[in-house]
Amino acid sequence: MDDFNLIKQKKERGVTNQEFMDKSKEFFENADSIVVVGVNPDGIISTFYTQSTSLNAIGMMEVAKSQLISEMEV
Repeated sequence: MDDFNLIKQKKERGVTNQEFMDKSKEFFENADSIVVVGVNPDGIISTFYTQSTSLNAIGMMEVAKSQLISEMEV
């Protein structure tokens, strides 16, 4: 990624994607399950998860959705 995009990410979000992933790696290193969702520059949304079943990933996404909605209400 070029320097302009890194500077833009840092200004808009406070961290670059690399910094975010590094901190997330530290936090989730011993997690039982992880779900990651991202949007690439072409607008394509991709989801990756560590569980053996999609049902667990769906449940985790519902919890994440609920937590985000709660944060918005504050």
